[in-house]
Amino acid sequence: MAFRTRAKLVGAAFGAAALVGAGQLGLAYGLGVLDLTRAVEITARDGWTAELAWVAWFAMTAAAAGGLVGRAWLPAGAGATTRLVAGTAAGFGAALIVPLTMQPARSAQVVGVDAVFVIGACAILGAVAGVLAAYAALGRNAARWSLATTSAVIWLLALVSVAPTLRSGDKPSLVRLGVLDAGFVPDDLAEQASLATMPAIALICGLVIGIAARRKRLSMASIALAGLPGPALLTLAYLIAGPGSGRGQELPYWAAMTATGAGVLGSVLIAVLGRGPAKDGDAPERAAAEHPPLPQRDAKPDSAIAKAANSVSNSPLPGAGAAQAITGRAAVSARASVAARAAAQRPAEELRPSDTGVITMPPFDGFAKPQSPQSPQSGQLPPQQQRPDGEISDWVSGLGRG
Repeated sequence: MAFRTRAKLVGAAFGAAALVGAGQLGLAYGLGVLDLTRAVEITARDGWTAELAWVAWFAMTAAAAGGLVGRAWLPAGAGATTRLVAGTAAGFGAALIVPLTMQPARSAQVVGVDAVFVIGACAILGAVAGVLAAYAALGRNAARWSLATTSAVIWLLALVSVAPTLRSGDKPSLVRLGVLDAGFVPDDLAEQASLATMPAIALICGLVIGIAARRKRLSMASIALAGLPGPALLTLAYLIAGPGSGRGQELPYWAAMTATGAGVLGSVLIAVLGRGPAKDGDAPERAAAEHPPLPQRDAKPDSAIAKAANSVSNSPLPGAGAAQAITGRAAVSARASVAARAAAQRPAEELRPSDTGVITMPPFDGFAKPQSPQSPQSGQLPPQQQRPDGEISDWVSGLGRG
């Protein structure tokens, strides 16, 4: 049964990643976001670099999708090894886009670049990085939310960018990853916005995911890192593709480098602000919630042990009068220790100081001059032995009457 469960997990992760990767490539080809068959001049190298970023991002998001789907088949209590195996399977599924990109790249003409090798290398690196994304998606709820939210926003920007060309039937000139390149946006504004779009998206997504994680009462570390996974894929995609050769690709590149920090900043703000100042009245309630009371057994006063204890405690102990006569004190309590009860049952002549806890001591006179005892031959005993037993002092307290 365990083997069948793991087989289903690996198959689901692999199949979902392959399907999502191929679907994204088909959608990008159909919308005109990717065109790997065109001839690229040396002055238009930024367009080729932008397509490399898209290919790397497609591979990573495909692997992450494999982790999202594989979560449903993940066994309860699965360890890190199981998640890593499933994430690796998702990475292999995402790697199926490598031939789907290398084949059309054979018709591309990029000056000074081996287009087939470069596009295949970017796809492979994206699939390798996607293993980590799939591993995070399999283990953390906040990671799944961040990956899904960021991917949806990026695709929304791409659809908005190509929407005017779909209506007019023209071919879009350049659609960059994480940038609003719509035709109705002025060029100057689009250039300035390309530097702030991805950090703004990452910050907003970090805030939203952080709020969702706090409402789900996740741990503080999970809330603080909730804005990391989604923007991290954007950063890795641009790192794989490179900064390009012109300003058109350099600005999004540096914006992607700050996207991860912006996403973490948003979730950290929610984690810090959500704690609030600690109140004195909340401390007992929080302590009670963290440490619930232990279960207690109900008392059974009618049990045989309870009846025997009550009969022993209510009945007088034998020999209590003898113990009172010897010690000169009140009778031993009925709830004394077993040793005291045994001592009370002995005859008076057999009682010892260790049984009664009372030792006969001479009166204390620390200021009197000590007297030398006489020898036993003289027939006269020392003064301490001539005196009667003296007064009884409590051995426990060590007090005497001088």
